[in-house]
Amino acid sequence: MKNSNILRIVFAALSVVVLTAGVLATSTSKTADIFFRDIKIMIDGAEYVAKDANGNIVEPFIMDGTTYLPVRAVANAFDKDVKWDGKTATVYIGKEGRMAPDNRLDKVQYTNYWEGDSSNYMEIINGTVTDYNGDSYTNGLIFYIDRAGLSGETRESTVTYPLNGQYDALTGKVVLPKSISTTTRNGSKLRTSETAITITDENGDVLYKANGITASMPFSFDIDVSGVNKIIIKLSTQGQECYVALTDLALYE
Repeated sequence: MKNSNILRIVFAALSVVVLTAGVLATSTSKTADIFFRDIKIMIDGAEYVAKDANGNIVEPFIMDGTTYLPVRAVANAFDKDVKWDGKTATVYIGKEGRMAPDNRLDKVQYTNYWEGDSSNYMEIINGTVTDYNGDSYTNGLIFYIDRAGLSGETRESTVTYPLNGQYDALTGKVVLPKSISTTTRNGSKLRTSETAITITDENGDVLYKANGITASMPFSFDIDVSGVNKIIIKLSTQGQECYVALTDLALYE
């Protein structure tokens, strides 16, 4: 927890200061008083001496009431590489960015689908789903729950995907379809009320939950699935029939 707090401080400072080479970098000029007060950095109870790329000690400082830490020095404490891209004015800590996905969830064979009712269904998007912003998606999953003739009762369906501890991250979007044009479904599909998507691991721990699925979507998610053997996706609703899509389901090792 202490490590996480320190990193949050570093990220908050990135917009103002980049000390990868002892250089202050700002998009506009700024004059301010800087105070050095022999600030110490403690990590898990032990003092950490911040150094730059050349091994020189770099002292944290205070400016406008905010304490700034050297990016490279703190990143080194967490065994992360640091790179400054002057062209884009970007500091990279660790990987410069995710490359192409190692897999997609909709290409993994699910092990169990419980529809909850014979009229419910889940299918891989084979065609196009369009949201209320006019954006279209051509991969992922469509879920449908039928509420015909029922009221005041929660209905749900679930699907289980094996990950076998193989991946570190799952990213994607929750989309409310305005229209669906696939090999099996066509037309306007807005039917939603008190609807939620929940993703849990094999122990029932919630990895992600989206409540109040509305036309203002999509919602983006980035889930840590390190060591997770399987995930369970649940769609639940207390309203009318419900259509929801999960798209761009990228898995990273």
